[in-house]
Amino acid sequence: MLILLAILACLLIYGIFETRLRLAAATGAAALEVLRRNSRRLWILIAGTSVIVFGILIAPLPGPGPVLLVPVGFGILATEFAWARKLQQEIGRRTTPLQNAARHVVDRTPRWIVVPALLIYWCVPAALNSFTSIQPGAVWSVAGALFGPFILWAWMVYRTGTPSLADGSQEEVEL
Repeated sequence: MLILLAILACLLIYGIFETRLRLAAATGAAALEVLRRNSRRLWILIAGTSVIVFGILIAPLPGPGPVLLVPVGFGILATEFAWARKLQQEIGRRTTPLQNAARHVVDRTPRWIVVPALLIYWCVPAALNSFTSIQPGAVWSVAGALFGPFILWAWMVYRTGTPSLADGSQEEVEL
């Protein structure tokens, strides 16, 4: 299937360049500008699609690969293609309630809890790996995939959260 996708991409590239070169030969400078603009679009298409495909290919590996790479790939595509921009806007519109809930959790989380929470997060898969018969690859793959939102939470707490003092009061901080 990947080979078929590569062949189709090559045919698309050939078709674009062949058409543009014929147009450039027939009409001159204006066609060269169209060729330049379409070449940029083609490189953005290749770059964005490559990032998305790479993110999907490394999905079985431990770590948050597709969680991070697929949105980056769509972001690259959204710089040039209206369909990707509309998809990005629609996803943003539909996730607004989730973003508001995440901000609410971040605002209520003191900074001191982030480091112990990260340590506990990685101790759970280690314990599952050590004390159960679950396949280690499955445990670490799931833990890695779920780590993306968790590290985003930790980053948001440190970026926007207010540090708690030992007595439980909040310190006012200028960011």
